[in-house]
Amino acid sequence: MWPTVLVGFFAAIYTAFLFGQCEGRDLWQTPLLPVHLIVQTLMCGAAVLPLLPSALGGSAQVVAVAKEALGFTLLFHLLIVAAEFLMPHATDNSAYAARLITHGPFKTWFWRGTIGLGGVLPLFLLWLAPFDFYNTALAGVLALAGLLIFEWCFVMAGQSVPNS
Repeated sequence: MWPTVLVGFFAAIYTAFLFGQCEGRDLWQTPLLPVHLIVQTLMCGAAVLPLLPSALGGSAQVVAVAKEALGFTLLFHLLIVAAEFLMPHATDNSAYAARLITHGPFKTWFWRGTIGLGGVLPLFLLWLAPFDFYNTALAGVLALAGLLIFEWCFVMAGQSVPNS
């Protein structure tokens, strides 16, 4: 298991490095990106754990740990997203790309998909609903869906800003 965890961290760091190489895409030049990708990696791992069958380690104790880990990493993810989109941006291009996500053509996907369906609803299921395997598994699936939507918005908005 530990080699897999290590490879996952290196993949996240490498992805941040690849985004950093795209000098013409200012939205992707944020210093929060490596930390955000590591938090997302941990969040994905915690989201998948409750979905494992008991033969692969999906016991009640593992689900309880995954529930707490998913809740905290999801909260960190949402805080980093808030920091990224609520704070002033270094360039006009990155501000424009962020505005495309929050107020432009990606706003419905971002607010309803990333924040609502993939952020607030899973936190509600994890922290306010009764502890249950199904609530935790559903929260994990919703968090993964919200992360997919966020990444789609992040990549598409970054590419929607003209380079010249």
